Amino acid sequence: MNGKERPLTERSKLWILAAGGLVFAQAYASVLMKPGFALTVFSDVTQCILLLSATAALLPNIAQNQGRTRLFWALMTLGVLFWLSYQFLWSYIEVVLRQEVPELFVGDIIIFLHFVPMMAALALQPHAQQSDHEARLGGLDFVLLLTWWVYLYFFGIIPWQYAQSNESAYGRSFNALYLTEKLVFLVALTIVWLRSKGGWKLIYGQWIGATVLYALSSYIANWAIVRNVYYTGKPVRPACRRFHGVGHCDRVVSQQLRPKQDSAPTLPGRSGVWVARVGMIVILSLPLFAVWSVFDNSVSAQVRTLRLVITLVTMILMGGVVFVRQHCWIGN
Repeated sequence: MNGKERPLTERSKLWILAAGGLVFAQAYASVLMKPGFALTVFSDVTQCILLLSATAALLPNIAQNQGRTRLFWALMTLGVLFWLSYQFLWSYIEVVLRQEVPELFVGDIIIFLHFVPMMAALALQPHAQQSDHEARLGGLDFVLLLTWWVYLYFFGIIPWQYAQSNESAYGRSFNALYLTEKLVFLVALTIVWLRSKGGWKLIYGQWIGATVLYALSSYIANWAIVRNVYYTGKPVRPACRRFHGVGHCDRVVSQQLRPKQDSAPTLPGRSGVWVARVGMIVILSLPLFAVWSVFDNSVSAQVRTLRLVITLVTMILMGGVVFVRQHCWIGN
């Protein structure tokens, strides 16, 4: 059963209107203003304001909920905070230091990982009932997935920063991995949307719309960056701003909803089983990456060695998580 849905307050409507106004102002500025420092400042400041607004809209959901629902909103907020941190760093370089952001940007790991806590939030499945034991196992399963995403970044991207500096390989690897991450998040969103109803279905649906728009616009922006035809405020960027507008509306609307977990009983072990299966798949993928690291002669020996070390360390970490999970399963 779902909680009562309340109409938007006047304050929320004004908040949404202001966010939408910023989005359209950025769109017009990117078309009317010439590329330069003024457009850079306006674009970066607008981006920071919209992300701050999105974070502020999410925070009340943490305080006004409990249990897995509170953790869901906390993780979603953490993902946006990662994004905000990345944008602050980007803006500091462009606005304060008046420099171009380097292609081998150390802050890229922040924007790459900002989807990770959001995936963890979806794995909680706050719309569905779960036993405490099942929730603990699901949490451990998702630790495996989180570790895997961090591993993919270190395996595919870090070598081109530290083992062998290569801007072209770095850009291609980052764009491919980041696009994959967004698609996986979108698939996960679709799964929980199909399994939910009422208020939760509306929340998940709005996140789907925002994610699709962001994925398309950010891919175009990254494509332009790699080919050196991007500048801050470029017309491809407003599409990313529209994500903030859509996403901000979602968060304000979500604040007005009080959806509860479904009251219908669930079959034992059904909730979260897909997380466990995917977790096993990612563990089995590591030996394949190790073999690739050893026999890939298309890269330098330094890159192969670093990749192999990263893979072996990750296998040890994931093995520890599997041991803990097995202990919890037997203990039940």
